[in-house]
Amino acid sequence: MEVGSQWYNRVTTEIGQYQITLGQKGYKKYKLDLLLRVTKRVDDFSHTCGECQRLQPEITGLMQEMSLLTQMPGKEGMKRHTRAVSGLVEHLKKVHKLVDKGHYLGMGIGIGMVIGGVIGGSLGVAADNPGIGTVIGIGIGFAIGMYLDRKAEREGRVI
Repeated sequence: MEVGSQWYNRVTTEIGQYQITLGQKGYKKYKLDLLLRVTKRVDDFSHTCGECQRLQPEITGLMQEMSLLTQMPGKEGMKRHTRAVSGLVEHLKKVHKLVDKGHYLGMGIGIGMVIGGVIGGSLGVAADNPGIGTVIGIGIGFAIGMYLDRKAEREGRVI
């Protein structure tokens, strides 16, 4: 069991209760898995980051709003909830240099496609297969992205 502050333990207990009452579909809909990970990170950084200390009451408020949101679901409430969670994530990304799961993988594949397309023009003509460069680029981008994602995970920089 992870040890955290009293605040963190209280929030994780509430999130656990919502997981039971909402089920897996509702848990994903309200992004409670992400909120749980964000809560852990905010708790970890709150000792050194004033903004994270300010975010703790905001997360507590989100949890209080969850009961209203689940009883009276609506688009406006869901939008507000999603924006609030996104704002928390943005702080962690910008200030604490954290990344989403699969961040580098997606970036690597995208860059690999572009580079592969450029290289594939000349390589493809020689091999009579214009798509070969793109495939090679995607493969290289995939490998580099996986490596960087694993490195970020080892360094504890994944939200």
